Amino acid sequence: MARVTLMDVAQHCQVSRATVSLVLRDSPLVADATRERVKQGMKDLGYVYNRAAASLRTQRSDAIGVVLTQINNPYFAEFAAGLQDVLGESGVVPLLGVSNEDREQQARITQSLVERGVDGIVMIPAHGTVPEDLPNLLGTPLVLMARKMPGAAADYVGAVNHAGAAAAAEHLYEHGCRRIAFLGGFTDSSARQERFGGVSQFLAGKGLDIPAELAPECPPLRPDSYRAALALLQGQQVDGVICFNDVVAFGLLDALADLDIAVGSQIRVIGFDDVHEAVHSRPSLSSVAVPARETGRRAAQIVLERAKGLTAEPIHEELPTQLRTRETCGCPRPTPSA
Repeated sequence: MARVTLMDVAQHCQVSRATVSLVLRDSPLVADATRERVKQGMKDLGYVYNRAAASLRTQRSDAIGVVLTQINNPYFAEFAAGLQDVLGESGVVPLLGVSNEDREQQARITQSLVERGVDGIVMIPAHGTVPEDLPNLLGTPLVLMARKMPGAAADYVGAVNHAGAAAAAEHLYEHGCRRIAFLGGFTDSSARQERFGGVSQFLAGKGLDIPAELAPECPPLRPDSYRAALALLQGQQVDGVICFNDVVAFGLLDALADLDIAVGSQIRVIGFDDVHEAVHSRPSLSSVAVPARETGRRAAQIVLERAKGLTAEPIHEELPTQLRTRETCGCPRPTPSA
């Protein structure tokens, strides 16, 4: 079947082609009754908006590239939901790619998005990414989320990791913990450096430190975290653990269960991110809440402003975190409404 054109719709509705075009642009110049008649005509004829042709006219694709490292981490899913909140309201389509922490795959995805003329790219960079890993963006705005990339010509939206981690360390200290470990993440990632730095700085102020054997790195995945936790718990005496993120914390809780160690009394645990499952786990996971959805919203706002040329100065924003105390640190389980 031949594609239905604007002229077909105009003839069907007995209006001019220009009127149909104005309806598509939601122009206030068209009377409400005419607008509804044209929209119904489009539906009756099965008209499909030719966005590719419109992009040639406007030099805008109304599409934003989104490159995530994982989609099975609920923390990253919240970023994506926040992006969709804003992009959907603006009539912009997100084109999603997943790097799986593979820098070469990330480069291929980014190159493909640039070739398709997206108006901007929002990215959580794969582990170890440097600016040289990315293809020539040809002026395409780039906004980074959660992980920084030194030297990159990009805006950034993340969390105040240092303060959140310090608050977690202070809370464990108030519970009487003096052998506090930090588990998980990659030592060269900005997020781990900031979180570990917050814990270390607080403990240093109390005359304590975290020796290397109490700060093992591991990929922030549950099976890897489980193995790293077993090695930590069987080799060292600790009474508190702050985890790089909640996925790592869940791996630690698995190990504690297998070793028959009481969580919240023998060892107190705090995660980071406060994913949805944290409050529903048993025991409920104490965690530093990161406003992931709000971060996604803000990243979407910034990339849309960049695409429209409304922003000149580089943007670097870090949103506040909040410690949520629950059973794994020895505090009461929250009520169902919490």
